[in-house]
This record gives sequence, C-alpha cells and structure tokens, in this order.
Amino acid sequence: MKNSKKISMTQQEIQSDVKDSLNLQTLKNEMQQLREREHKLAERLVVEHGLVNELRKNPHFINEADRERLAALVDDVYNGFTSRLRASFPILTEVDIQYCVLIKLRFTIAQIAILSAISPTSVYQQKSRMKKRILSINSHLFANGEPLDVWLHEL
Repeated sequence: MKNSKKISMTQQEIQSDVKDSLNLQTLKNEMQQLREREHKLAERLVVEHGLVNELRKNPHFINEADRERLAALVDDVYNGFTSRLRASFPILTEVDIQYCVLIKLRFTIAQIAILSAISPTSVYQQKSRMKKRILSINSHLFANGEPLDVWLHEL
C-alpha cells in the first residue's frame, strides 16, 4: 500500500513539474513577444521623431541643443540609455556618449560624420576607441566579436 502511495505521489510530482515547466515556457514565450513588441514600438517612435527625420533627410552639423534633444529622446525611448551607459562605463567621455546616442538612433557612419563635422575615418576611430574603453571595464563584452553598433542596439 505504501509503495502505491509513493508511486502515486511521484506521478503527481512529475505531473506538477511538467505543468510548471510548461507554464514557465509559456511565460518565457510571452516575455520574448513583449520584448519584440517593445523593440518595434521604440523603433517606430524614433523613426517618426521630427528631428531624427530631418537629420536623416538633410544631415547637417547639429548644435548642442539638438544633441540634448536627441539624448533625451534616446533616454525616453530606451529606458535611460545614457544614464545606464554612464553608470556602467564612467570612463566614457561626453563625446563618446553623443556618438553612442547617434549610433543607437541608427545613423550611418556617413551621417554621423556630417552631424559631427568630422570625416568618416574619424568616426571609425572614435568607435574603435570607445570599444577599447568599454572593454577595459568589462573584458567579457564583445566575446562573440560583435561590433559596437550591434552591442549598443541591444543595450
């Protein structure tokens, strides 16, 4: 009799574990769908922003006020992006943060060069220096060889 109760309890435990596992998988799937939706909505907010549209269509050197507006947009849409960068990587300069904002907004190298009034080669060099500074704080980042742009888009 005890053996049958033990077996019955074990079957119940297995069934409970299976249900828990299915519930957990369902929650993971739902969470992934929410992340994807949030990402799409964030991208749409950025794409439809007036200043971003203007700069994409007619890139020109941007003044400090516009830089601040772009940083505020990125912070609003991407959950305090610049604050998180500064907290995690205090070695980054203000110029680095400005480049990170432009990269996060998916401006091309050529556009960033125009917006910053520098050459595209200088943009590449700046990105390389930023990546080195980030790696000096956390050497495990970029372990799969992803470029700075991809890492920033996922951050």
